[in-house]
Amino acid sequence: MRENKEKVNSKEVGLEIGLVISRFLYKTEHLHYGYWPDDLAIIPENVGKAQDLHSKLIMDTIPEDVETILDIGSGSGGLAEKLIDKGYQVHCVSPSEYLADAIEEKLGDKVKVYRSTCQDLQLEQKYDLTIFSESFQYVPMDRGFEKCIEALNPGRHILICDFFRQPGTGRRPLGGGHGWDWFHDVLKEYPLTEVVNKDITKETARTMDLLNDMLNDFALPISSLSARYMDSNYPRLMKVFRWAFRKRLTKINEIYFSGHLTSEMFNRMKTYRLLLYKLSS
Repeated sequence: MRENKEKVNSKEVGLEIGLVISRFLYKTEHLHYGYWPDDLAIIPENVGKAQDLHSKLIMDTIPEDVETILDIGSGSGGLAEKLIDKGYQVHCVSPSEYLADAIEEKLGDKVKVYRSTCQDLQLEQKYDLTIFSESFQYVPMDRGFEKCIEALNPGRHILICDFFRQPGTGRRPLGGGHGWDWFHDVLKEYPLTEVVNKDITKETARTMDLLNDMLNDFALPISSLSARYMDSNYPRLMKVFRWAFRKRLTKINEIYFSGHLTSEMFNRMKTYRLLLYKLSS
């Protein structure tokens, strides 16, 4: 009898692929957008610097009395490493075995990793701060707030650095992110007070221009050359492949090769925020 295997989550696979690409092309372990001030050239050589500025922005927002941090959706542990170097006690949350392994390989016994989604997390202690660095968009909002409130000591904080969908926009051509207006509607249901609300959309949106260049200069030529080879050597197989995956291929082309992945489009459809909320005592 065949065993039922759990399906691989496409979002997790996307993050894992992102780590491989970041390591190879940009020599960075981070999986998040960069923060690009006006005086930083938008070139591949500056990706690491822009991502370090993004991390610095988060760390500069951490309240002074914080000692323990729960980093929810930790990627490969890049931010956790910086936080540990600053003297914080950090525990990470990652549902991806691949990324959890990367965190433990990088940080060893300096960190504890919960191999779980946020909503299924079984906590062993309370924390002074929970952080979502571009991971809040993957968490159901109500369960995310509830789990953070469960995880926090009284009077402590939730920090969210992520993008949201602008009101009146859909998920095309740029997907991802909770609705900004919906986020505020849900937020009203919880005993949280806004401390920081910083709009960094312009500075982070510039990452999209670099991504668009990479797709056009790197991914598209490889895709075209591969398709040309397969059409020449395996025409019948390619015909069946294109028919079987026609919807998926159309979706991929619309998202990645339609020219919509630009800072202009991101600024129109998204708002990227650095947010800090205090839990009522």
